[in-house]
Amino acid sequence: MAVADFIISLLTFVAIYSLFGIGLNLKFGFTGLIDFGHVAYFMIGAYVTVVLTMPAGAAGYNGIGGFALPEIFGVLGPVGSLFGWVLGVLGGMIAAALISLAVGVPTLRLREDYLAITALGIATILTTVVNDEEWLFNGPFGINTVHTPLREVFPLSLGGFTVNMVIFGALSLATFALTGYWLVRVFQRQGRRGRLILGVLVPLIAVWYFVLPTVSGGMVELTRNTLWLFDPTAGPNGGMDYDRFVLLLSVAALGGGYWLTERTINSPYGRILRAIREDEDVPRALGKETFQYKLQALMLGSALAGAAGALWAINIGFIAPDQFAATITFYAFTAVIVGGTANNKGVILGTAFFWGIRNGTRFIDVPSQYSIQLAAARLMLIGIVLILILYYRPEGLLGEQDYDIPLPSRDTSGGTDDV
Repeated sequence: MAVADFIISLLTFVAIYSLFGIGLNLKFGFTGLIDFGHVAYFMIGAYVTVVLTMPAGAAGYNGIGGFALPEIFGVLGPVGSLFGWVLGVLGGMIAAALISLAVGVPTLRLREDYLAITALGIATILTTVVNDEEWLFNGPFGINTVHTPLREVFPLSLGGFTVNMVIFGALSLATFALTGYWLVRVFQRQGRRGRLILGVLVPLIAVWYFVLPTVSGGMVELTRNTLWLFDPTAGPNGGMDYDRFVLLLSVAALGGGYWLTERTINSPYGRILRAIREDEDVPRALGKETFQYKLQALMLGSALAGAAGALWAINIGFIAPDQFAATITFYAFTAVIVGGTANNKGVILGTAFFWGIRNGTRFIDVPSQYSIQLAAARLMLIGIVLILILYYRPEGLLGEQDYDIPLPSRDTSGGTDDV
């Protein structure tokens, strides 16, 4: 596997799990809700989206579903089919939010440890129901008829080989530039420590991604890694394949979820959520119905997890109950803690850090008899890194983000001026 292909697969995982982690961060980081059952909404979003978009009478499927929303709107062309899939995703998000509402009403009055244990128990029950009831979502057999939006359009070719290489290559270089600019801004805000981290990471990544492949594969490998959006094997003239499209779709969804949560937490509403996290009695004393705010935060975070589940389904192409184990939630907690609690940029960084270690070490060339030991070593490495970060940087790599919410200031004459 070329390095660029591995990076595309890895970044798709990172984008999906970052969206999943941002939903958890809204609950845990900003509102103080310890939801160990967050993966249940990931599962609900995946299943509901699949059954709303899959065709009726699919072979090997005996559960409810087959509503074929993309086919219904497919008479309008590829755009209509995509619209039908988007409606399916919205249905999955709404279902996840409604299930979290049903879970939250009796459980959110509990505090800390009791809430965490109860949420984990309910998530385990939901997973068991999905696994045991074949009439619901096909039980343990899973679903392999997952609608993939715009699949018929790919591989996408815009002309001849040279035209495709120039256009998609330019987009690839622009992506490198924008990503680098964003990383520099994020780490520079952290002061000297951030610049130190950036100064160490960038050379290591550059050597691993550009230098080493060039040494082993020559200019061909360097070109493939540099022009990563262009796949020379995608059709007779090259172009963009479907895996690259799924990556862009996942990044777009992550951008939308990030924008939504940033707008939420950088508002008076977000101040109330953070006040609930610090001391629930304070906003309650000011007349705020804290239970309603916690319930709304739970529903919004669960809806984001549902959207991540829908993206997970099209990326994998098959879903089954055993894919949604409780460990997925703890992976997200690890990413949130490593990157920085109550920091959405930190969630993305922590997710990339976690999955980079977990998936990147799979390509270490070791004798087959040591593969089991390598798998255990990966988990030990993640644990050691987490301990070191908690010891030397307990607030995470980026720490809690700052908030700059304009407040009215009172002048000497008794009036107020908005600033």
